[in-house]
Amino acid sequence: MISAVQWEKQAQADRETIFRYLYREAGLLVASATDDKFTRMASLLSENPRAGTKVGTEKQYKLVVPRFPFIIVYVAETDGVRILRVLHTSRKISGHYQR
Repeated sequence: MISAVQWEKQAQADRETIFRYLYREAGLLVASATDDKFTRMASLLSENPRAGTKVGTEKQYKLVVPRFPFIIVYVAETDGVRILRVLHTSRKISGHYQR
């Protein structure tokens, strides 16, 4: 069953900040490839909402983005997936995935 995926405002802001930083530091190719990977990971979550590892509450998960230093923090609900944050793995994240 395919679930709807919704990017919360903070997750959208994270994604835009990452894109701008990578564009400035590494160029359009790297920034676009990273953003495309986020899109593919969201597609994976639409097909398998529990693909990540549980964190926080019983509905919260984190999904490691393979070969990229990012995790996607999301909530899997009966009506779909809500992506809460996109965070760099070097950040201390425990307080960043609260609703």
